[in-house]
Amino acid sequence: MAIKTTGTIVRVNAKDAGDLQSLGGIKQKRNVKEYEAINTGNIVQAIGNIKTDPIAISVLYDPADASGAKELETAFNTGTTVPFEIELSDKGTTNGTTFSWTGAVISDFEANPEQDGDVLASFTVTLNGAPAVTAAA
Repeated sequence: MAIKTTGTIVRVNAKDAGDLQSLGGIKQKRNVKEYEAINTGNIVQAIGNIKTDPIAISVLYDPADASGAKELETAFNTGTTVPFEIELSDKGTTNGTTFSWTGAVISDFEANPEQDGDVLASFTVTLNGAPAVTAAA
């Protein structure tokens, strides 16, 4: 399910990604491996680290703009990691709750010309583990 909320901000290298058109959900999971003893029936669970699923985002794109959308494209082209964060729009506060990752990989980039002359850029952001979460202030 996508996050559809006015006021949500996506930052890449501390730069605003611009006019956000869509943002995938922040889904986290933890792998669990079970070992079942054949002599007693006891079950031992080995719990893995938290992982965040890749997030799909799309923004209005201007290749001449040096905003976060350009940062996403540059990170994709160079194969480098970038700091990535999502600040949600929390009503009644100055800043929303922020989810931050230190080393995101941009694993997919697609530019789609739209009928009105704008270009929509879509990216897949592959994230490194659990985010640092800063509560709304």
